[in-house]
Amino acid sequence: SPRGGSRIVHEPIGVCALITPWNWPINQVVVKVIPALAAGCTCVLKPSEHAPLSAMLFAEMLDEAGFPPGAFNLINGDGALAGAELSRHPDVDMVSFTGSPRAGVAVSRAAADTIKRVTLELGGKSPNLLFADADLEGAVNWSVAACYSNAGQTCDAPTRLLVERPVYEDAKAIARQAALATKGGDPAKEGDHIGPVVNARQFENIQRLIQIGIDEGATLLAGGVGRPDGLEVGYYVKPTLFADVGNEMTVNREEIFGPALCMLPFDTEEEAIRLANDTPYGLGACIQTGDPA
Repeated sequence: SPRGGSRIVHEPIGVCALITPWNWPINQVVVKVIPALAAGCTCVLKPSEHAPLSAMLFAEMLDEAGFPPGAFNLINGDGALAGAELSRHPDVDMVSFTGSPRAGVAVSRAAADTIKRVTLELGGKSPNLLFADADLEGAVNWSVAACYSNAGQTCDAPTRLLVERPVYEDAKAIARQAALATKGGDPAKEGDHIGPVVNARQFENIQRLIQIGIDEGATLLAGGVGRPDGLEVGYYVKPTLFADVGNEMTVNREEIFGPALCMLPFDTEEEAIRLANDTPYGLGACIQTGDPA
């Protein structure tokens, strides 16, 4: 728009390197590639080496749709090699990365020498504030389902459920029922169940953190270490629910990235906000209340 003698012009930034995670392997590709192409940028996509097939199918779709050669490019490889090379490449103008904080730091460092733009979406330990005037049954059931969705492998999953004290005991009982009712099962079969986590490393880290939660004295209302009954093969995790979690406990501080929910009470709105913000992560947050104001 003209402003005196000045004009603001929106132009494509240039070549975008898009590095996507394994946990939502087509969603994360689409939400990066489509805006880049729509803005007039060419892009190079590097999907996670743990989930490359969705991106390869997507590349075939773009080719069949008639995108000009070179507008969209796909590179497969791991983060340490392919991701680092894209991040530092002088012909790349911007890097968009979704994944772990550790890898996000590596991308930022690699991109710094060529002073390119970097956009990161990293881990989360997102608070979910539940006030006494909410529809308790509906709110707690939604909260448990939102945490366990995708076997808990969601960066902005509401994994810390903070409940106003007058309804805390009732909320624990509802959450326990919901957790116990959540079943694991074959992800290739239709049905209301959660699948296994992505790989052995992820499985072992989740087991380690659940054991730490037990050792630190959180009340285990559902789940725990080991595989669910009847699912001895595969990286299945028991849908786990911790209550009476201390704010400084490891399970309340670290991203578990599995189906594990932490519950703790609060007394005042001010305390709820303080607890919600007392985290090294800043990604998602939920408030559930009957009072819109």
